Amino acid sequence: MTLYIAVLDDDPADRKQAERLLAREADLRTPAGDVLYIDTYGNEESILSIASRYDLFFVDISLTQKDGMMVAVRLRNSGVRSSIVLCSGKIDYQSKYGHDEDFIFTKKPLWQKDYARFIDMALEEKKKRPVMIELRNETDTTLCQPSDIIYAKESGAYTNIAMVGQRSFHMLGNITSFISIIAEYRKSFLQTSKDTVINMSHVAASKGTSFKMSDGAIIRYSIFSKKKFQQAWAEYVKNSFRA
Repeated sequence: MTLYIAVLDDDPADRKQAERLLAREADLRTPAGDVLYIDTYGNEESILSIASRYDLFFVDISLTQKDGMMVAVRLRNSGVRSSIVLCSGKIDYQSKYGHDEDFIFTKKPLWQKDYARFIDMALEEKKKRPVMIELRNETDTTLCQPSDIIYAKESGAYTNIAMVGQRSFHMLGNITSFISIIAEYRKSFLQTSKDTVINMSHVAASKGTSFKMSDGAIIRYSIFSKKKFQQAWAEYVKNSFRA
């Protein structure tokens, strides 16, 4: 399994030590199939826009007006649901703020065995979490489950993605970029034209040379592809019924 880890620490020495020990732990886990990606940051602004990609955070901010707990709360408020470990060095976060079930408290220095324990915990949590994919444009990032996507349609430099709950997102990139994002979950997706991909789990009806989607949208395709697409749809329905 792949785990994305962020170290957010404004003490350069502690940050370097964390990076060294985590790299050592990553090397030990590679033969067993666990891949660790480790990024280190010295301030919160450099991580906020991409925080949703991480499965585990180690946080200690003590050299600025905002401390680690304030930053951790901001991460939570930005939508982060992964484990956040508050590492107490100059500031004892648990003594200062009291116990909070939303965070994990530990004390510095952390040794490799400590990182190993938190990584094991994060891996178990990730196994239980719903699969999420990340969609981005110049200013926004959103997370959604593949099953939330109804269809995607390329429009210029963007791909417009329709989602359940009358939501939508304008992803930066063409339909090929979108296909690469949902590649692992392709069994429920079908490319009906050079610029359109549908999620067959959201097909409400198939008629003629079109699919009616669960949001009411009509997705048309070429008559020359009719047999292929109807076969794909029928196969998907049959397999879904068996499941």
